[in-house]
Amino acid sequence: MAIRKPDKEKRPRVLLVPPPDLPVPAVQGGAVETLLTHLIRENEKQGLLELLCASVPDDAARRAAEGWQHTKMLYVPRPSGHRRYWPMVFVERCMGIAAPYDPWYQKVQLSLALELPPPDLIVAEGGNLTQCSAISRMFGRRRCLAHLHGQTGCTSVMDDIYGGVLALSEFIREDYLKTSTLDPQRAYILHNCIDTSRFCPGPASKALRAQLGFTDADFIVLYCGRLDPDKGIHKLMEAIAALPIPQIKLLIVGSPFFARTQQSPFQRRLEQQAKSLGSRVQFTGYIPNEDLPDYYRLADLCCVPTLVEEAAGLVAVEAMACGRPVLATRSGGMPEYLQGSQAVLVERGDTVADQLAWSIRMLYEHPALCAEMGAAGALRGKEFSTEHYYAEFVRIAHDMIETGGTL
Repeated sequence: MAIRKPDKEKRPRVLLVPPPDLPVPAVQGGAVETLLTHLIRENEKQGLLELLCASVPDDAARRAAEGWQHTKMLYVPRPSGHRRYWPMVFVERCMGIAAPYDPWYQKVQLSLALELPPPDLIVAEGGNLTQCSAISRMFGRRRCLAHLHGQTGCTSVMDDIYGGVLALSEFIREDYLKTSTLDPQRAYILHNCIDTSRFCPGPASKALRAQLGFTDADFIVLYCGRLDPDKGIHKLMEAIAALPIPQIKLLIVGSPFFARTQQSPFQRRLEQQAKSLGSRVQFTGYIPNEDLPDYYRLADLCCVPTLVEEAAGLVAVEAMACGRPVLATRSGGMPEYLQGSQAVLVERGDTVADQLAWSIRMLYEHPALCAEMGAAGALRGKEFSTEHYYAEFVRIAHDMIETGGTL
């Protein structure tokens, strides 16, 4: 159902507060930052909201945000050291407002004090959600919405700060409500989105395949994501090593810290583990999101071997939208997102590497099944468009603003 564009002066004014780690727009990557960038860009097309977005400063992000008509960026520098931002201590003492611990959020709050009119809704976009306590006290609990980008246990502090939550899957919503006194009608589900104009089926790049050292005869298993033990990449590598089929190869796209160049001890352990596989494993390092479709399309199978409860898994959605079959662990919201894609799900636990190895071999030996899975996934992937995400966000914002007054 289309949302009718209201008069400009009646547009909801919404503040977005992401964690102070990576900039918005998402010039350095980051799942939360990428989702916010999708939301902002869709709002630039439709203009149904007046957006404010706090972010750490970044020259490339500032350039990417130039020309936005319906979004004002609040680039707030991180204070040096760990001292509290002293003007907010003054505000705290004079007005009885408890300033949050992280000085960056104090500076965001001070910036907000200068913004008129005040926001109708504040959305804390992940991170340490208790850091918005002072903002909640300033503007009222009913105006504050916590966007749960991962499994989040509720506390009495959280219930005091937020009059509603956005959960990116039914799994996350139900898990939160187990320990919350929040009215379930204020616990909304907002599935993640991707840019389906870019993440869609298309021809694989033979040049990129050759550049990465693969031949036409190779069966490429793609892992895309952060190099972190919880993501299970080491178990996937064990599975590849257990398969005595040299044509089955592993392409690892990602880094420990998104676009940053630091290595991690786990990455070094992975590289050591990969030595026994020789040319069967290739590392690309960080690849910008806009270039990822080419990597998905050259893969024969995308694997998401997460060992913990995965809230949603954008990688799986991007892969299936590109028409790639998906093999994943049964974790968190993954079954919910992959429903209808014919993805193969395996159980986490001590035998996960063996299950991955069996599944990879089975799919390698049944190309027709892979093609069927890819076609089903491409259809399912269309349901996670930025347009649908934006329409749902606007609907939820209106509902919170119009019915939240009694909270």
